[in-house]
Amino acid sequence: MGCGVKGTKDMNEQLNRIIEGALFAAAEPLTIDRMLSLFAEDEKPDRKVMREALQQLMGDYAGRGIELKELASGYQFQVTADLAKWIKRLWQERP
Repeated sequence: MGCGVKGTKDMNEQLNRIIEGALFAAAEPLTIDRMLSLFAEDEKPDRKVMREALQQLMGDYAGRGIELKELASGYQFQVTADLAKWIKRLWQERP
């Protein structure tokens, strides 16, 4: 996988950034296949590398206000459940 940078560490960091950006921009959960479709054939990571990157991002967001979750329909960032009582107020109508 090229991702446009040299070196394994740089490639992994770039892959993490691409995945993170795609997940934040997407309106719905993304499957691994959908994320892989973002890459040209000559720069496409293999599925194992993609899963490792997703696991790393899950760890990176652990303990924060958002988390990366694997759902039946793919991967998605979401607000952690313990913050729901505050976050739901964003959608409450005011009198």
